[in-house]
Amino acid sequence: MITRTSKRSVDSTLKAFTLLEVILSMAIMALLAASVYAITSSSITAARTAMDQQLVLRRLDAFLRITRNAFLNLPGQGTVALEIGKGKGGAAEPRLILGKVQGLFGIPSLGGASLMLAAKARSDGTRTICMVRIPARLSDRELEAAMNAPGVPLLPKVRKPRWSFMAGVNGDGTPAWKEEWPAGGGSPRPLLVRLQLEIDEIPDPVEAIFYVPPLPAPQAVTTTQTNAVQP
Repeated sequence: MITRTSKRSVDSTLKAFTLLEVILSMAIMALLAASVYAITSSSITAARTAMDQQLVLRRLDAFLRITRNAFLNLPGQGTVALEIGKGKGGAAEPRLILGKVQGLFGIPSLGGASLMLAAKARSDGTRTICMVRIPARLSDRELEAAMNAPGVPLLPKVRKPRWSFMAGVNGDGTPAWKEEWPAGGGSPRPLLVRLQLEIDEIPDPVEAIFYVPPLPAPQAVTTTQTNAVQP
């Protein structure tokens, strides 16, 4: 015969969890929590990476657009030149110089100044392409100080920026690219300008080609015009 007290003890034993069951339940909950945390963390990281890449792509697109417009709006007297200067620490600094320009890069009036796109070195090993305004009629010391000015940053964190210039066509019909285009030497303008660079957030190298409007052909003076100006 089972008494009421012993029956109550048996029912409570059947309804309670054992220590092993509690430990297994806590382990399963810990595994589930770790899985949810890993999935959430990877999703946040992927979203942040995608946002950073989109920001870099928008910045690159804006830089290429204003640079393309600058070449397209190059005035008749405008010139293109490339020089390799010395930046901070003596590092080589590619400098693309657009001379005798006006109304480029959103600047309405330059007063005979030049604009320079300089790839200035950063402390992390990358470079920032900056726009620097070079006023006209400067002394040698003032010109050096102007070229070493920080300028306006346009495209940060780029690697291996390289400008090249198309001077014509090879015998096989391929473009003849030159790595140098000194100021005042030969033709004042190339036919095309190419920019090659790398950006950490973009897996593939970037290559952009800019069209440079040709110089206007000098107008021929006709015989009628010549006789008209003679006394």
